[in-house]
Amino acid sequence: MSEEKKIENLSDESLESVSGGVTAELKAAYACIQGTYGNGQERVLNLMRAGYDPNLVQGLVNSIMAGYDKVALDVINGKYGNGNDRIKALRKAGYDPNAVQTLVNHIIWS
Repeated sequence: MSEEKKIENLSDESLESVSGGVTAELKAAYACIQGTYGNGQERVLNLMRAGYDPNLVQGLVNSIMAGYDKVALDVINGKYGNGNDRIKALRKAGYDPNAVQTLVNHIIWS
């Protein structure tokens, strides 16, 4: 299993088990996906203020989201159901439902 594959399937609940000192950066990456740090230059500045390397965090965001492209399309096509059923199915499959929904919204409304 490639390192990227391991990163793509991490959920918020499993971040605590990550070793090697990247747990905080992975949490920051998931927070970025959820919009906590803003976008563009605002995100860079907010990450720096919080003590993170913006390039490292963005690389993790990119790795996470790369694996979510297919899942988002599957959600749009109804593979994971709706509402709470969708949330449960995505979590069971190892995905962060909020990150998937963010990408789904981007695909649909772009």
